[in-house]
Amino acid sequence: MGAIIDVVLPRKVTNEYRGGPVPFYGFCLLFAAQIFSSTVHLLKADSGVNSIASIIVFPFEGPADPNNIIYMFSAIGGVSQMMFTVLYALVLWRYRSLIPLMLGLMLLGSLLGIVVTTLHPLTPEYFEYTPPGLVGRLPKLILLPTLLLMAIYRSKKEMEPSP
Repeated sequence: MGAIIDVVLPRKVTNEYRGGPVPFYGFCLLFAAQIFSSTVHLLKADSGVNSIASIIVFPFEGPADPNNIIYMFSAIGGVSQMMFTVLYALVLWRYRSLIPLMLGLMLLGSLLGIVVTTLHPLTPEYFEYTPPGLVGRLPKLILLPTLLLMAIYRSKKEMEPSP
């Protein structure tokens, strides 16, 4: 157990990654998707809520458009995503020994996303079509723990002294 913690939370942070090429390139792929997602949520006028996630535009009468509140909260989510995107970029550039930790944080984020959609479910009448985030949820929930376990296993093997 101690070796796993030392892989995920290394005592010394370096730019040396020992987890193997598959978890590394998997992390790079997930990072690229994060760049797109965070940029859309942060900068697009509808925060991607209608144009990408296909949530319907709510009709309104009166002086205040409720859709603007939804766009604002989605953009706030984009701020958090962008901060993680910057963190992932720093890890790839300078602190690669933290890739297992970043994979763990990505997994935690995916699991918490399931908690949110369980507590606040949106039924099909809210969508024009199934959003890409929901379509990619299961593959991501298979990919992330797989990459994390591969990175931990390979790193632990690399840390063992040679006979």
